[in-house]
Amino acid sequence: MLTCSVASLRLVCLAGSVLLAACNSTSTGPQPPLPPVVDVVPLLPPTAEDLVTLAASLTPTEAVPLLMEAASLHRADGDLNSASDALDRIFQAALNPLQTMELAILRAELALDRNLPREALLALQGEGLPNPDTLPTALQIRFHEVRALAQEANGAMLVSALERISLDALLSAAQQRTNHDRIWQALATLPQQQLQSLAATATNATVRGWYELALVARSFGNDLDRQLIELQRWRAGWASHPAAQVLPPQMELLETLARERPRQIALLLPFGTNAGAIVRDAFMSAYFSLQELGGQVPVVKFYDTTDVTDILQLHRQARSDGAQLIIGPLAKQHVATLHGEADLGVPTLALNNVEGQAPSSPQLYLFALSPEDEARQLAAKAWDDGHRYVAIFSPPDSAETELFMRKREAFRETWTALGGRIAVIDSYQENYTDSISRMLLLDESSQRSERLEDLLGRSLVTEQRRRQDIDYILLLAAPAAGRQIVPSLAYLFAGDIPVYASQDVYSGVARQTDDRDLNSVYFGESPWLLGVSGDVGRARQLFPMSTATTLRLQAFGIDAFRLYPRLRLLESSASASIPGVSGLLRLGPNRNIVRQLSWATISDGLITTAP
Repeated sequence: MLTCSVASLRLVCLAGSVLLAACNSTSTGPQPPLPPVVDVVPLLPPTAEDLVTLAASLTPTEAVPLLMEAASLHRADGDLNSASDALDRIFQAALNPLQTMELAILRAELALDRNLPREALLALQGEGLPNPDTLPTALQIRFHEVRALAQEANGAMLVSALERISLDALLSAAQQRTNHDRIWQALATLPQQQLQSLAATATNATVRGWYELALVARSFGNDLDRQLIELQRWRAGWASHPAAQVLPPQMELLETLARERPRQIALLLPFGTNAGAIVRDAFMSAYFSLQELGGQVPVVKFYDTTDVTDILQLHRQARSDGAQLIIGPLAKQHVATLHGEADLGVPTLALNNVEGQAPSSPQLYLFALSPEDEARQLAAKAWDDGHRYVAIFSPPDSAETELFMRKREAFRETWTALGGRIAVIDSYQENYTDSISRMLLLDESSQRSERLEDLLGRSLVTEQRRRQDIDYILLLAAPAAGRQIVPSLAYLFAGDIPVYASQDVYSGVARQTDDRDLNSVYFGESPWLLGVSGDVGRARQLFPMSTATTLRLQAFGIDAFRLYPRLRLLESSASASIPGVSGLLRLGPNRNIVRQLSWATISDGLITTAP
């Protein structure tokens, strides 16, 4: 009796097909009996393992397509190691030009799956690759798509947008809709001044049209009516532009947003507190700026929450008074109360959050200056910059340092989830030199020298060596501490280690002489403090702020005003964003509006955008 495994049958079917023919008899005589009915098990397509097994029995040239297909199947199943192993079996000399490019694209896609965008880009820059323009359309699309994704993951948003503009002509209308959305999101990250410069100098008409469309949103970001007028002008001047045929989804929403925006809003804030007053004043500065420009503004009614114990009753009162949207409250306990309510009646933009939990009501949005979000972005930035081993340096835990504790824990969770390693978590005292020496294990270096001197019985000339298992330092510190710790690191043989810091390290005031001690420190910051946020009226003239904390609150209040008519826009797609002065605003998990910070550094004692 002959037996055959399912895998063997798959391989037989893959290697060749068997043709079964039945002869039709023309005889009118008696017909032979019908064969017995048997159950036929449908043959499954070959698995990735089947393909690899068969490839081993073929010539290198014949094996190439099977191994590539095996890698694709493994990748679809999430088995990236097996996918790489299948590609490594390919004999390079057996590849034709198209296969060489397909192999490079597969390797780039696997690198992206592993969150290694630089490796993905390198895979597509190897020698011997054919000109992408000579490839079949499907392969061209994959080439440009993976390059665009890699550039985006690498933070090169302009390059990613240009890659997608090149890709666009190859796509169907349905595919263009998604591609236009990604172009739009990439351009939304660029400062307004940069967009203006690009639009003025672009030589490619299609590219220039994209820049000018992005400027419509950026230049009139707080005025829906003006945006509509400018969009109509843009479409009239660029009627044949790809974006005019398939508008980015956010721009399509403009008319709906303008028609359905709230006409009356309520502002629930603790006006008796410093934070509540700053947010109120910043909110109203944005309001008056828009009004002076001729834009439509809502009726605003104010409700003081300073001494309120029943926030739900005040929320109901605002609705009864005609509020179509409510902004606030600010106090965490008040937000927590709203967070548990299933029916809030009207959309509500709370100005704080409840970490890690989704609200009970789909009408509640949570917008906060979240220390956890800042720390998560620091971890992602360091990882994307190629770092893998961190030393975390923070003040001792206490009630006064709770903010630093929250940032440290959020950073630690994100960093380890990414695959990063924590070499040491240490705290510093006022004697920063001793604390740094302990963290860098310099004391152990001295002790080793002393033991060696004791062993040899004579004095030795030795040089202290710091630990070698860290490639960057996360510093959680206020400005005064940071200005002493960073120079001390250089003094104690760690001046070559990059320092990433929480934004607390920057005072918000230009102190060039003092802040030279913070040169080259990286941190996330609001565009408002970097001066790259564009004109938002006279907020600084009307309500001058003198510290980083108050400036960030000011930006927060301005963005609360910008958000009120655009909450639906953020819900329109996972990639939808609004360029705010506190950061690039997106709707994240649990209905939190996440602020994507700008990256800053100190150069010659002054804050500047990080390269």
